[in-house]
Amino acid sequence: MIDNIKQKSFAIIIAIEDYRFSDEKTGINSVKYARNDASKFKKLLKEDFGLLEEDILMWTDKDATKSALEDELKYHIRQLTKENRFYFYYAGHGFYQNGYNKLTCWDSHPDNLDGTTVSIKEILLDPLEASECTQSLIFLDSCSTYLKNNIVARDLISNFNNRELENFLKSEKYHAIFMSCSPGEKSYPNDVLKHGIWTWHLIEALKGNVPEVILKDEFITDTTLKNYLSDSVPKYITQKTIFRNTQKPFAKINSSNDFLIRKIEKPELEINQEFPKLSLKFDSITLRRIIILDIRSAQGFKKNHFIPEKNSPSGNSFIQSLFEQELKDEIQEVYVNTKEVLSFRKRQIEYGAESGYGNVENDVFRFFIEIEQNPLDPSQAKVTRKLQIRVNRNQLPENFDDIFPNQIDEIVIPIEGNIDFDELVEKFENLADEDGGKLSDNELKGEIEYQTYSGLSIKISTKNMELIINPNRDMKCLELIDSSIEGLKKISGTSIKFLN
Repeated sequence: MIDNIKQKSFAIIIAIEDYRFSDEKTGINSVKYARNDASKFKKLLKEDFGLLEEDILMWTDKDATKSALEDELKYHIRQLTKENRFYFYYAGHGFYQNGYNKLTCWDSHPDNLDGTTVSIKEILLDPLEASECTQSLIFLDSCSTYLKNNIVARDLISNFNNRELENFLKSEKYHAIFMSCSPGEKSYPNDVLKHGIWTWHLIEALKGNVPEVILKDEFITDTTLKNYLSDSVPKYITQKTIFRNTQKPFAKINSSNDFLIRKIEKPELEINQEFPKLSLKFDSITLRRIIILDIRSAQGFKKNHFIPEKNSPSGNSFIQSLFEQELKDEIQEVYVNTKEVLSFRKRQIEYGAESGYGNVENDVFRFFIEIEQNPLDPSQAKVTRKLQIRVNRNQLPENFDDIFPNQIDEIVIPIEGNIDFDELVEKFENLADEDGGKLSDNELKGEIEYQTYSGLSIKISTKNMELIINPNRDMKCLELIDSSIEGLKKISGTSIKFLN
């Protein structure tokens, strides 16, 4: 059963990136991107959870002193009423010592950690238990193993202790504690995301950007969030970072029923106005793959054949003849697969192959191959495969990819209108700051390339007036389409009309 209580919320956000007593060898390590984590979490609460500026208290670095956490934090918690939902977020070093789970403060001293840090129980758990507040969500992006040189993780000295957390959760009130990693593990930042990895996934999930977190297309619950974080963060660590240690998020929840964290009120796509606006011709989308082949690899190449030394009509025709059999074989295979996958009859399909060109056309798609002499190297063949889909994405069968023996690897969308290169670069820079990723621009070539946090490359050519989307790994057609939709949401100032 989902609890859907509308109530006034209050939040306290604490992030310590640079400590007062910081030294590479003996001091407390910096917590990379902690300030960015805090600001994005605050933005999430304001834009997606409806909290007002005055309902959010945020302390970063020098604001997060021991006295502030011991006195002011407890004061604000005591003011909570039963109508309040309380959010608490912390990014910094945490550890377990002398029977207590501890959080570091800006002025914590490495030579006296016990006396200069704060007890989670004393500053947070006990005050919450004594308050009238019946609902709280606690997010801790900190971990606790031994401090080691040259480690960038958010750890300090020892494992958090679960017993203290479990005692707090025995209350009849609703409380949930989400932690970035399991005891004994590290919580890592990422230079591409420009966030702590766990916090980035947390924010994306709570914003409603992750379909598997949303129950019945409408509800984000404690359970769906817990399951997503415990699965997605380790995968990201393994697949997209060089870290070899594990990071398994976990959560402590004292509710037997699913608890509603957020109801998605606006299913329509919202575009951040700081993102680049492009007028894209979605009705002219082409899926494409271009490869270069040595002519010696062609079935038709014989030992006595010459190697063209320059580009010419005769050289082009020669190369096309060498690859004629491969062309016919592939077009025939696409034709046969089309009949099987789409349950079509022969009369529903047009196809043919000759003179370096082959095509298969029907009501669902148009596929064609063109073979020509490589303009950049006359001894090579340039093979271009293109696929144009004529129906909505949801009309394609799940085995649609089985039609094509050679998958495409990029999506090309024409751009309409004028482009201000400088303005576009600036907006992509804002996008990189906002969502992470990498940006490169070359005005001399008229090219802008943005690589998203997930590795998807979005390239804009002002010379050819086209946008090209490439994945960083092999994808079949449907997966590339679905991944590209998410990428397009970031850069289009209009509604997404991508194969729908």
